Amino acid sequence: MPQSAQIAIAVAALLLLAVIGYFALVKPQKSKAASLTTEIAAQDNQITQARALLAKAKNAQKVRVADLFRLTKAMPDQPDEAGIVLELTNVARQSGIEFESIAPQASTLLSGYQVVPITVIFDGNFFQLTDFLFRLRNLVDVRRGALAADGRLFTVDSVQFNQGKLKFPQVQATLTVDAYIYGTGASVSAPPQTQTQTTTGSSGTATSATTTTTTPSATTTTSTSTTPAASATSSSTGGTN
Repeated sequence: MPQSAQIAIAVAALLLLAVIGYFALVKPQKSKAASLTTEIAAQDNQITQARALLAKAKNAQKVRVADLFRLTKAMPDQPDEAGIVLELTNVARQSGIEFESIAPQASTLLSGYQVVPITVIFDGNFFQLTDFLFRLRNLVDVRRGALAADGRLFTVDSVQFNQGKLKFPQVQATLTVDAYIYGTGASVSAPPQTQTQTTTGSSGTATSATTTTTTPSATTTTSTSTTPAASATSSSTGGTN
């Protein structure tokens, strides 16, 4: 075989070995190196985020027990209907007014908390109404960046007022006040209503039905009337001869 052919065969064999070695050894290692580079970049990103969260946590204001107490006072996790009524009555007394009725309604579940509407009616003057709204608004406030809670958190959903019984400047106001409950566990149910059926005695006496509506703070009972049934009695007196 000529020497040039031998050289060509040797070069081709070397090239073939080089190609086989590249695909068998070098290329898998390059893929592994690229994968390791991606993993390292992901780990570096996680470390950076963790350091940022740590720095933010160090700079964040620490929650104190007093802050938690005020927050729980403003938005308890229990309905406490009696507490709601007492607090509203106390604010009204400080404003110089007295409620004619207080009627808490069933609570409404929202995202992470509940809303309890309370309908209140009172008869007073406009300045007492303004004072009541001012006091109710200032039960919970933010002062100098800190929460201040002197009672529950209330918001006024609607206000309607008409002329009072004693004419101007007296007004009769009907307000819908919302109280709040933290969480969606215990809820406030609708006020119960009971009704007695009409009964008729054997003696012909009819008694009208009595309807009693009971709310946690007010009870209204309609009057009961008794009407004698119509009766006819005939008698005869015999003569003696």
